[in-house]
Amino acid sequence: MADAGRGIPSSARFEYDFAYLDAMADAIGVRDLRAVSCRYPVNYDAADEACWPPFLLDLIPSGAARRHWEGQLGVPNKDSSDWEVLRSGATNPPGNVRVASAESPQADHPGFPRSAILDRADTFIEYAYASGAPVSGSSGAGGDSPKFLLREDHAGQWHADGALADTKTKESWLVKFPRTRDQVDRLVLEAEAGYLDVARHLGVNTYRALSWERDCLFVPRFDRAVVAGSVRRFGMESLCSLAGVAEFGLPIPKATLADALARCSTNRAADLREFLLRDVLDVALGNTDNHARNTSVLKREDGSIRLAPLYDFAPMIFDPRGVARVCRWEDRADFPEWSGVADTLDRFGLAAEDSRRFLRELAAPIAQLPQTMRACHVPQQVVERCRPRIERVAKDLEAVKP
Repeated sequence: MADAGRGIPSSARFEYDFAYLDAMADAIGVRDLRAVSCRYPVNYDAADEACWPPFLLDLIPSGAARRHWEGQLGVPNKDSSDWEVLRSGATNPPGNVRVASAESPQADHPGFPRSAILDRADTFIEYAYASGAPVSGSSGAGGDSPKFLLREDHAGQWHADGALADTKTKESWLVKFPRTRDQVDRLVLEAEAGYLDVARHLGVNTYRALSWERDCLFVPRFDRAVVAGSVRRFGMESLCSLAGVAEFGLPIPKATLADALARCSTNRAADLREFLLRDVLDVALGNTDNHARNTSVLKREDGSIRLAPLYDFAPMIFDPRGVARVCRWEDRADFPEWSGVADTLDRFGLAAEDSRRFLRELAAPIAQLPQTMRACHVPQQVVERCRPRIERVAKDLEAVKP
C-alpha cells in the first residue's frame, strides 16, 4: 500500500509471492480457487491499482463486526482504520483467502451446547466475540444483523469458527439473530428459511435447507466441506469484487454485474439464466437488499467458477428503514422491463430469444408463488404483503414478446 493511512482508497500494488508461483507452476493463468481473485489470475505480473484490490473488501469486517474490531483496537470509525481492521479482524472470512496477521489461535475450549446459542447465553456471546466469531459480511441493510461464524464438533458442542481444529469439525455454520427485538426484524429472519425453499422450488441453486428455531436462523455453510476428517475450503468472491468495485454500498448496475459474471463463469449461459431468475424472484418477493455482495461465485478444486448458492434472500420490503433496490437494470425501474433485460443479457452471451422464452415460461410458476410460499411455511403476513408484487411480475412476464 502506498499510503495505508488513507485506507481502501489508497493506491496499491498486488503481486503473488514467487515461492507460491513456483509451487503453482502448472497453474499459471488460472482464475479458480488457486487465485486470490478472478481479477488476478495466477501469474508473475504485478498489478498497480488506484485503490485496494477489490477482493480485500470481501475479507474486511463491516457493519457491527467492524465496530467491534474498532473498539478492540481502539481506532476510530474512519478510512484510516481500514488497514488495522483488515490485519486484525479478517480472522476467518468466507472462502479460502486468509490474512496471515489476523489468524486466530485455536483454544482448548469445551465449547457450548446448542441451547446456549438459542438462549443467547452471555457466556456464549462474550466467548464468540472474544474468539473472532462475529461477522457481518454485508454492506447493505443486513450489515448490522448479529451473525456468528461457528463450528459444531462431533460431540455436538459449538465453537467460534477459527477456534476449533479442522480434524475436530463436524459442520460449519453461520448463525443469525434478529437485528433488534422488533417483531418486523424477527419476521424477516423467520421468512428467510421459507424463502430459500421457495427459490429451490423454482430451480435456484440453494444448497441445504436453513433451520429456524427460537428466533435463531442456522445456515449451513457452502464455502467448505468436511471430507475424510479434513475441512476443504472453496474460493468465494462477490460480484462486487468481480466487477472491480472497491467501495461499500455503491449502486452497481445489474448489467455491469452480469458482464463480470459472464467473464468469469465456466458456464456462462447457465449462470446468466440463473442470475436472471434470481432477479425475477427478488422483485416478486420483495428482496430489495440486492447489493452486489449478496451474490457471489464459488470456485472449486475442479477449476469450475459458478454462481454460489443463493444466500441473504429475504422479504426486505418489511424493513422499516425502507431498503430500496441498489442494483438495477438500465431502465432503473423498480419493476424492470423484462424484454429490455433480455436484450441486455444478449450482449454477455445469453441469447435474447432464449431469455424471453425463459421469462414467459416463468409467468405461471411466479403466479403460483402465494401457494408455493404457504407450502414452504412462509409466514402468511409476508405472503399477503407480496401478493400485489407477484401479480404484477407475473403479468409483466406474460407480456414478454418473442
